[in-house]
Amino acid sequence: MDFIAQLFPDMGQTQIMVQMTIFIVNILLFLFAKPILMMIDPVGATDPKIRLFRAVNIFVFGLQLIGLFMLWANLGPAGGIEIVDGVEQELKTSSNFLRNMGYSIMAIYGMMLLYSFLGAQIKKRFGKERTLDSKKVYMETYSSRLVNLIMLLIMILTVIYILIIIWGAQDKFTPIYGLLAAFLGFTSGIWAPDIISGLIILNTEILEDGDVVMLDGHENEYVIGRVTLIYVVLYDIRNNHRTLMRNAQFTQNRIDNLSRVTSSNGIRQGLLYKIGYPAFSGNREERVAQLAEFKDSISDMFTAANEVCIADENIMINESKPFDWALTNAGDFALEYTLWVYLERIPNTKITSTIRKHLMGTIYKVNEAVYEASIAENIDLSTPNVQQILMPSEIPEQAVNIPQNHSKERPAHKDQSSKKMA
Repeated sequence: MDFIAQLFPDMGQTQIMVQMTIFIVNILLFLFAKPILMMIDPVGATDPKIRLFRAVNIFVFGLQLIGLFMLWANLGPAGGIEIVDGVEQELKTSSNFLRNMGYSIMAIYGMMLLYSFLGAQIKKRFGKERTLDSKKVYMETYSSRLVNLIMLLIMILTVIYILIIIWGAQDKFTPIYGLLAAFLGFTSGIWAPDIISGLIILNTEILEDGDVVMLDGHENEYVIGRVTLIYVVLYDIRNNHRTLMRNAQFTQNRIDNLSRVTSSNGIRQGLLYKIGYPAFSGNREERVAQLAEFKDSISDMFTAANEVCIADENIMINESKPFDWALTNAGDFALEYTLWVYLERIPNTKITSTIRKHLMGTIYKVNEAVYEASIAENIDLSTPNVQQILMPSEIPEQAVNIPQNHSKERPAHKDQSSKKMA
């Protein structure tokens, strides 16, 4: 300590202690950046983030060395360096600027680490514990996000106050906070809706990380990757890409949560099958018997498909809930039967391949089982194109008695009347 005081006589004991503390802390943060970030936020401790924190340490370390060198150069003739008064004053000013810049960066850097650490502790204290991908994680809740916002506001005001002290701008304390308040007021229309929408998402308690959702106007299913202060990260299940959406945009339309079902039976999915009209003949009793035989064939087809799906472990259906089916429409070309399938509860995971296998894979395999059963029951699932051929004697009279001034159009009219779609 005495050696440093002799080397830099212009520095007081307090400044020397501050410089030494920053040096030691900076070196420790550089060496233990990864363990510190892993302790604060294991999920967010990525390699780019670690490199960023270490780059800040190197930058602050370089600023301190340059500032100390300039301060040492101010010793003048006693230090072996002859400097005129103007250059000496300029060196002192530059040294103070670099030193204050290093202090400022370290203050912001320290606040960022403190915010990350306190944010993780708040999530553990006020958040919600959930098992996701066989790991226990802590989810954000309305309470944790609200406490986090209050802490963020306090820390921003504190770091601004520290910067004001570092740069010796105490006389501008009130104007600086006035400018900050004006800035927040003018920009509130940009960030306030997203923060409020994020609080709404957390307050409803029906949208959490790992939930599978469908958005109004979007055909694909998504997994909620993360709900942040401003935006929400979604994983596209079908296409395996990430989607970034602002909280206000995410909540402005209807959101269907497939992970939160209203019944223990599971998700109810409907599959539509079009079956051609059977040809009935004979008297009334014979036609009724033929209709009963046709309905039995339909029931046997869906029942056989249900048994196949239950036997297959890769088909994620609710085995305790058998298939339901009904004739939902008697269309112009075919009878439309709807088959309702109940799926097992979606697992708590963010892995899109697992969810894709659970949702899409199950539906595709059920469809394949129905097709195989239709072959066994001799039921054609293709939609027939029915045409009714009319003989010339069956054409209505108004179609034959066409005025003479339309005689050129008669062949086309007769051809259209000869074929009628049923």
